[in-house]
Amino acid sequence: MNWNQMKLRLKFGNAVPKSEGNFSFGIMCGLLISIVLWISIIGWIMLLFK
Repeated sequence: MNWNQMKLRLKFGNAVPKSEGNFSFGIMCGLLISIVLWISIIGWIMLLFK
């Protein structure tokens, strides 16, 4: 294994946890936005059938 292959492996190894972190952060943001959306939808429905 030469030096370039080792550098490539190191870059790939460091990139994997970072992408997983961004993915989980995206899921958390999506969940928070969807919770706010559902609360507003339920509020509108309760206003309509008051």
